[in-house]
Parts: sequence; C-alpha cells; structure tokens
Amino acid sequence: MLRLLRCVLLALVCAGTSGLPAGAAATPLRIVAAESSYGAIAAAIGGSHVHVVSLISRPDIDPHAFEATPQAARSVAAARLVLMNGLGYDAWMRRLLAANPVRGRSVLVAADLLPARRLPDDNPHVFYDPQVGLRMAAAIADWLRRADPAHAAAYSAAEQRLRQRIDSVLQRAAALARAHPGLRVTATEPVWGYMVRQLGWHDLHQALQLRVMNGSEPSPREIASLESDLRRRRVALLIHNRQVESPLTRSLLQLARHCGVATLGVDEYAPADIGYAQWLLQGLDAASAALARPRHADARCHD
Repeated sequence: MLRLLRCVLLALVCAGTSGLPAGAAATPLRIVAAESSYGAIAAAIGGSHVHVVSLISRPDIDPHAFEATPQAARSVAAARLVLMNGLGYDAWMRRLLAANPVRGRSVLVAADLLPARRLPDDNPHVFYDPQVGLRMAAAIADWLRRADPAHAAAYSAAEQRLRQRIDSVLQRAAALARAHPGLRVTATEPVWGYMVRQLGWHDLHQALQLRVMNGSEPSPREIASLESDLRRRRVALLIHNRQVESPLTRSLLQLARHCGVATLGVDEYAPADIGYAQWLLQGLDAASAALARPRHADARCHD
C-alpha cells in the first residue's frame, strides 16, 4: 500500500511539471534589492515569475546606518539576482555578498550603468535619475530573458510598459522645467540632486548638502550663506530629506517657511504600494504644487 502511494505521488509530481515549457523556471526567480526603488523595477518587469525582496523599503531607515539582519543574509544567500545602488550608498550589501558567496549569482549595480560624466561628485542618490531607471530596467529584463527564456516575451512586454511610464516622467520633468526655467534651488541633502539636474535647475550650496549627508557639520559660513539666501528669497525651493532630521535641517526648513520659500520633502525609497515611475511622478507633482502655492514672508523671517 505504501509503495502504491509513493507511485501515485510521483506520478502527480511528474504530471505537475511535465507541462512546463522548455527553459521555464519551475519556481519564481528570487531577486533581492538593497533598496525598494530597484525592487519596484524588478517586480514591474518580472511579475508573477519573480519573487522580489527589498531589504530597505521603509522611509524611516537611514541607508548609511542600515544594519543587515540574519534574515537579510538568508535572503541574499538565496537570491539569483541582487540589485544595489553602489557609490558607497549600500556598502553593507557588499559585505553581505562576501559573507554569503553563491556560485552563479548575478549582481547589478545601478551606478555602474551610467557613463561617468553623468555622476556628480559624491552624490550616490542615482535612483532619482530617470536614465538610471531606464538602464536598470533594460539590464533586469536582459537577465530575466537569459535566466528564464520561456517567458522572454512577457519580460520584454513588461519592460516596454515600464519604459513608457518612465518616458512620462521625462515628459513631466520637461514640462516643469519649461514652467520654471533655470530655477535656483537648494537642499538640506543632495537626495533629489539628479532630478534637479534633469530639470536644468541651479542647485546651490552643494558643499553644505554633502556635509549634512555625510554626518559632518557644515561651517558657520556655509550655514550663514544658505540662511541669507532663504531670507532674501534668492532660492525658490528648499528640498529636504524627510528621512533624516537634525537641529540644523529643522532650523533651515522653519526659516524657509517663515520667509516664503517653497519646500519639498523627498524620500530615498519608493513606497511598497507604488511603482518606480509613479514615485518619481509624485515628486515632480509635489514640486510643481509647492512652487505654484502663493507664499509670503512673515515677521519671523528676519528674527
């Protein structure tokens, strides 16, 4: 009886797998993204044929201080494809990869996909460059077609749909640039720096931004210069990182609001419930709305 039961189970297993097309993945391909911004791209292209884990997806996590957990290490060890940002932004992923070597695993680094001339010095936030999204999508789709050729057509179609959505981001950015040509802006950190560059805007006080990003104190002269530009409204927009706050960034944000300077809060990760292109569009729409809102300086501007 036991022997008969084993034969029946074996027959059911064979019947369940014999219908798979040649080259099809029997189970979803496991992909691990250091950040949800890249995980969202992989999920959009792979659909039901992939299982994507984004190690950082919550906007309250500082990527520079992220501590990898044993669960994260297990996810990386099981992954066939790993996506990361590079430029030191997620150096902890390099350590996870070294500690969990897997033969045949592929790694895609977003910063490596752009020519060096597009990389401003020391700014690792390349996910806000729509060109990074396009190139990452192409690289992921190419890997999936090779890893799972039976679903190559589905991956290509999904890549094309995502390219169209990112094209809409470029169109929206072009419209915003036309509405506010050559705008002078600044930021507490260079998180949105690549999008500012896409818009053709003038990004002021970059040295201060980099110091804040790296956890060092800007000089009194740098702080005074930025505060003066806010008080005199020599900048039209102050961009701030909603994930990382300090007494200095809170003070600058408060001063901008008192002096009638528009403000824009940005995050470093795409939320889990929206796609990569939609995330970029939301930032552009928020910037447009902030610039369109009437603002006036109050008495506290010069306190």
